[in-house]
Amino acid sequence: MRLLVAMAVGLVLAGCAAPSTVVQGLDEPSRPSAPENLQRLRERARVVLANYDKAMGDAGFVVVGRTETGSVGALETSNEHLKQVISAGLFRASGEMPAAPRQTGEVVWGSGARLALPLISAREGLRLMAADNRCSECTPHPVTGARLGTMRVMTTRGEATVPAWEYTLAQTKMRILRAAVDSGTPVQVDPPAGNPDDIPHGAAAEAARPDGLRLTVKFTGSREGADKPCGADYTAEAVESERAVAVLIQERPYDGPPPSVPAGSTHACMLVGYMRTVTVTLSEPLGGRAVIEVQQGQPVPVKR
Repeated sequence: MRLLVAMAVGLVLAGCAAPSTVVQGLDEPSRPSAPENLQRLRERARVVLANYDKAMGDAGFVVVGRTETGSVGALETSNEHLKQVISAGLFRASGEMPAAPRQTGEVVWGSGARLALPLISAREGLRLMAADNRCSECTPHPVTGARLGTMRVMTTRGEATVPAWEYTLAQTKMRILRAAVDSGTPVQVDPPAGNPDDIPHGAAAEAARPDGLRLTVKFTGSREGADKPCGADYTAEAVESERAVAVLIQERPYDGPPPSVPAGSTHACMLVGYMRTVTVTLSEPLGGRAVIEVQQGQPVPVKR
């Protein structure tokens, strides 16, 4: 059975990395040569593709990130104390909750593609949100009602519209959304063995946009190019399978002469991440395939 499945993805989709400082002129660990590093990235890409194929099984696509839930409106200043429990998804029905009005609902993509999936009741939606509880000290917040509407979710096949329960909450005008289709057993994609942060010298893809055979990938990197002392250039390559494309991004840092500084001084680089893009050429259009980053081996949002 083809399933809609949710997955938490440890990616930074926007913004900058936390600033830190690297001092040039001090001893630094040696880097592998560019061909050696590229080979390591290719090997890692093959591992993450195999892990993704194994995890997917019969599932047709993956919902990327925590986009099966959402909200309408903002939490009032006087209700700031509710922020933690709402963020944790801990709710309890204070009365009757609606049943699913029909057996199935449709997931609809911008391309017009459709997929019918079982609808869940409003009470089951509350249970699924609570199952991912991240606040052991929180007391479930009362839900006073629910109605069936729609919401947008980001998937490995692009953005889609899905049926969703819209819940009203006690004490606040803010409303909570939860996809109303049966998500089945969540897919868990294993990262490569070892420390998942031990990526070869490069960067992790964070989002992608296909255009025919071209795939433009966003990632966080250096602000300047490799012609500047604190900069770097980036090249990308795609390793493809029938179900996914793993994008590996190789970094080439500045390797010119040390910057001119007063005698006895060192040159400090602030490691603040900036949004960069690279483009790769695929052997065939992306189609319904996922785009996988090679750090954690997880799918990233695809904007079609």
